[in-house]
Amino acid sequence: MTLLEGILLWSSIFILVISFLGHLAGVIFKKERPVYLSYISTLVGFVFLSGAVLTRWISTGHMPVMGTYENSLFGAWFVMLAFLFTLRYFPKGRILSLVVMPATVLILGNGIMAKAEMAPLEPPYQSTWLYVHVFFAWFAFGSYLMATAVSIIYLSKSSKANSNKGTGAVTLTPALTRLDEICLKFIMFGFITDAVMIGAGAIWAHGLWGRYWGWDPIETWSLITWLTYGINLHLRLTLGWKGKKASWLALFSFLGIIIAFFGVGFVGDVHTQIMKP
Repeated sequence: MTLLEGILLWSSIFILVISFLGHLAGVIFKKERPVYLSYISTLVGFVFLSGAVLTRWISTGHMPVMGTYENSLFGAWFVMLAFLFTLRYFPKGRILSLVVMPATVLILGNGIMAKAEMAPLEPPYQSTWLYVHVFFAWFAFGSYLMATAVSIIYLSKSSKANSNKGTGAVTLTPALTRLDEICLKFIMFGFITDAVMIGAGAIWAHGLWGRYWGWDPIETWSLITWLTYGINLHLRLTLGWKGKKASWLALFSFLGIIIAFFGVGFVGDVHTQIMKP
């Protein structure tokens, strides 16, 4: 990690933490101004994070896709991009920062704990399909994380509404029906991009190992996660699931994402070897 990259990265983390605290204060004290200021600081934090990604890209000569650190750095950037895209169309979605900001900081923290050595692109990564695979993997992850954040807010608001206790969290969020709709859209987008990720990964694997599928831990859990979110869509669109039970299902489904992205990387197998720093 270069000095400039380190400054940009740690500045981004600091700003995102401040953004989270500002939004939390706004929700607790029912003040709009801290929420607005936290949104501005989120934009600034995203700019610093983008600078860290760009600096890493220029320094290594390749897109940051090798090892835990680079994947965490690029993944956090995609999560922030998905969040800001959400705010572009759903301004009241700013409260999602109460979930997204801590998640982003944890992802970056997970990467910082790994090695951040500068290295040229290794042979297994020298494939166009890798870029397709990685881009769509993080698009899917960002979408699923946003669906999870929306589900948490939905359940919180629903609980407060049922107990007739109006709080800042209730007044600063969209209506329950709108939250349910947003969650569905994120799951649909994540499901489609996840399918592209799996397909591109299979083509990349064939060129790398001579087979499209090997049932190693990451491949298996990626498929399980995709099928789980497929069940989400089936229950929502075909059987009419909505509201609390749909939100709880979305939360449960995200466990597969956690295992696929952060759990099975510790299991030794042919797929996981190239993910290690």
